[in-house]
Amino acid sequence: MPSPIPPRDKAVYFVGAGLSSAFGLPNTPSLITEAVSFSRLLRASWLAEEDFAAKLTRAFRFFYPDAMHAGFQPDVVDFFSTLRTYLDVGAGLVGTGFTDAPDLYRLLRRAISHLLIDRTRRLNVNDFAAHEYLTEMVSPGNAIITSNWDFLIEYFARLNGIPLRLTSRSRVFPENEVTLIKLHGSVDWCQVGSRVPLYDDGDYIALNDLQNGARRRQHAMPTGPEDILRVRTVSMKNAWTRIKTRSREPYIVTMATGKADDLGPLRENWRDTYRALSRAQRLDIVGYSMPSDDVEIRTILRTGLQRGDHHPIVTVRNPAPDVHYRVRNLLQRSARSRYVPIPGC
Repeated sequence: MPSPIPPRDKAVYFVGAGLSSAFGLPNTPSLITEAVSFSRLLRASWLAEEDFAAKLTRAFRFFYPDAMHAGFQPDVVDFFSTLRTYLDVGAGLVGTGFTDAPDLYRLLRRAISHLLIDRTRRLNVNDFAAHEYLTEMVSPGNAIITSNWDFLIEYFARLNGIPLRLTSRSRVFPENEVTLIKLHGSVDWCQVGSRVPLYDDGDYIALNDLQNGARRRQHAMPTGPEDILRVRTVSMKNAWTRIKTRSREPYIVTMATGKADDLGPLRENWRDTYRALSRAQRLDIVGYSMPSDDVEIRTILRTGLQRGDHHPIVTVRNPAPDVHYRVRNLLQRSARSRYVPIPGC
């Protein structure tokens, strides 16, 4: 017997990189350029010690003939897609001369994580904690779905003492807490197989544990090597130090085409996304460009909105007209438009 169709009674937000860039975090096209610039700063000296910029340059020249020219910069999505494809089908082939692809891929994810944490740490805390739009979004009872890796929303919830959970609660979205579902992982997540054995379970937390709640229920720590857990961070001041010492590699799914294989450990997050979209009375798509090649997200959005006889009100908040066109063409013809960008702080 099929599961009953739930009522559409939730406010659901789908959040992309445009929201984070309003607070000074890099957007997708600038990600590699800003990571290289960041590697030259004293506070990111470990990246210079790893020869980060030179390793990237060698990779560019291997994949792109035009990289021999000064100033060449590949498209970020194409570069990640190409690098990941090479790892999947070409890393074991001898004679190419490009032998450090696995190390570069790990290094890139660590560099991006440090950059995002550093930018978050430098926010004006008072302005950020009182931000009007975030106050509306991060409100108990709401479900937030995001393709972002940063923990801006978690940080906002922590500053304001708002109970937040990174999964549904046994397929339910309680009215007294915010549900935040991260489709591509997070800078403070790692797989069990990537945690550092030196640290015990007290330095980690299960994704389905409640954050910022007066009555916090401790769930059993996952044990499978591919299972995901979160590194405990006490404050923004020491967040990167704790994350880099307690995980060998952050679990972030990069913006490559055909990334379905990487999403396996996040399967339950995607199921929660479908459940949340099935409950949406209204869906706000905020700062997400709806690229036509992001098939996984487009599919889950379209599928969740189609469940049942009643469909939610969809509103697109983005200053770029082409985004509104793609949403209406690929997701819902009746989508409403707001071209006013999210104010920063």
